[in-house]
Amino acid sequence: MSLSRGRTDMAPQGHSSAIVKAKLEEFFWEWLCIPESQKIVQQAIKASRSDVDLGDVPSPNFSPSSPHPGRTHHTSRPSPPGSPASRHPDRINSDSGLSDGSGVLSPSSTGSLYLGSDRSSVLSERERPSPASLAAKLAEVEPLAAQEAEVGDRQDADPDGRHRPVGPAMLASGSRTIPRFWWPPLKSPSEVLPAEAKRKMHDYFVEHRITEIRRHEQLEPIVTRIFGLSKYFVIPIFHKILVAFDMVDEADKSKTNLGAESKKPITESMLTSWCQGRIQPNDPVLTFFWVVKKEHNNWIEREDFSIFLTAILLTHPGLDFLRETSEFQDRYADTVISRIFFVYDKKDVGRIYLSDLRRHKPSVIETWKQLAENDDMKLVRDYFSYEHFYVIYCTFWELDSDHDFLLDKDDLLKFDGHALSRRAIDRIFSEIPAKFTSAVPGKMGYEDFIRFLLCDQDRQSDRSVEYWFSFFDLDGDGCIRDHELKYFYEEQLQRMECLNYETITFADIMCQMNDMIFPTVEGQYRLSDFKRKRRFAGTFFSVFSSLSKFLKFEHRDPFTARQEQLDSPHLREWDRWCASEYLRLAMEDDNEPEEDMEVSRGNSVDELSTCWRRLDGD
Repeated sequence: MSLSRGRTDMAPQGHSSAIVKAKLEEFFWEWLCIPESQKIVQQAIKASRSDVDLGDVPSPNFSPSSPHPGRTHHTSRPSPPGSPASRHPDRINSDSGLSDGSGVLSPSSTGSLYLGSDRSSVLSERERPSPASLAAKLAEVEPLAAQEAEVGDRQDADPDGRHRPVGPAMLASGSRTIPRFWWPPLKSPSEVLPAEAKRKMHDYFVEHRITEIRRHEQLEPIVTRIFGLSKYFVIPIFHKILVAFDMVDEADKSKTNLGAESKKPITESMLTSWCQGRIQPNDPVLTFFWVVKKEHNNWIEREDFSIFLTAILLTHPGLDFLRETSEFQDRYADTVISRIFFVYDKKDVGRIYLSDLRRHKPSVIETWKQLAENDDMKLVRDYFSYEHFYVIYCTFWELDSDHDFLLDKDDLLKFDGHALSRRAIDRIFSEIPAKFTSAVPGKMGYEDFIRFLLCDQDRQSDRSVEYWFSFFDLDGDGCIRDHELKYFYEEQLQRMECLNYETITFADIMCQMNDMIFPTVEGQYRLSDFKRKRRFAGTFFSVFSSLSKFLKFEHRDPFTARQEQLDSPHLREWDRWCASEYLRLAMEDDNEPEEDMEVSRGNSVDELSTCWRRLDGD
């Protein structure tokens, strides 16, 4: 016994579990080969079809009253809640011939079949039914079980198509069938609007003593309370209903007409008809998807969000100051949409599918709802933050020297005080890490810059890690090796020497990086290694691509960094960078820069610019 236990302890965990699983399967098949066991299975199926009580099914003749030779009878243990013994104690303890209160297939009864020392309790190899005969008998059982499951599914559903939850009455009835308690997420709303939603909409019309809707404000309680969407969906939904009943032209999405009162009314029946197949009240993600997308598409495109962003710009009090500047309104909308697609469109195909909305975070549906809670858009995080938009747009504008809304290599070279190396710039413009959408060869558009900036300043997110991994994987074999990293680090060394900084050899750097990432195979860095050590992934990529981030890492104060994490654990690196940049830009706009900060920043930029001129001269 001790030897067997010792071997089990020495075996790997996966190997040990495989041995246990194989042994359990062996026990099960030995039990299933016994004729009495086969009778139990067949009689239980017949009893379930004819609604016969399981207590009337005869049990095999190996109850505690006639134990197997060589086996000591043990007293039965208490049955767990929900077991047959706990549901029907009187019936099981009656003269039905079952074992000692543990049910038809109790461990005590079945265990004696294969654990006893009597050879008659286990069939010999010659007496066992062949696999072919067992398969034939199981083939008879499976259709009956499938038919019973199908009937159970129909019984578990309400007349309006919704699944009925497990209620106290069902549990109190002592039902032997466990009702279904999980369903996969729906892919499309029900063709018939649930009765509860219809009743709530009808109550709204009755309560407000109205028979029709002409203004979008009247639709707000229905959209927020019944549909489960943001109040900033009211204007777009109001417009979509009018378009569905040919009251307005679909292309008429001007800001003046969207907020105007409708000349033709929307009745309760029209509203109910429009909701059918579009609104699923208990699933806001599904409702969001079907409301936003076009009728003929099974995905969301960029332009589908336009009317929803227009509604925010028209009605949100935190964006009132932008109403007279249409250019900034357009740029704000483009920025928000680009950030949404950055999170959800992982494959960069320009489409967001329902599965993407359910899988990725932060949830754009919940963020949209939070807009109603904050009048100050600078307090909003994630997609709609005005502070983030202001930083992104101003950073792009500073780099775009000719203001053609396109960046070339020389423009991007000025980014972050000439932090990126020329080899890094060339790699970005090769469009290997990410394809450009500007449609102008050799030019990076505003949307492309947003994606680059998000990847550069938040190097711990999945999109960023994937971006920079593709950036350094020069041969595209799914693995980053020393020679690929050395190609980028050579230029970093030249720049540090030019600036009279103390240099670090490539061998020492690789030793640090190996200790930091700890790849599965030493010297071979794969995407899974960086995602496993995402906390250090950004530092790894910065060392070989951004001189300013590299120097910041070398001169960092770990105690200060730790304190920042403790003071604001909910903030990401992106949030902290945007906050500092917004403060800098605000100070410049007010023409009240702090002298020390300005001088320090100016000296850094001048040094790097001088370094570039020297390298170009060489």
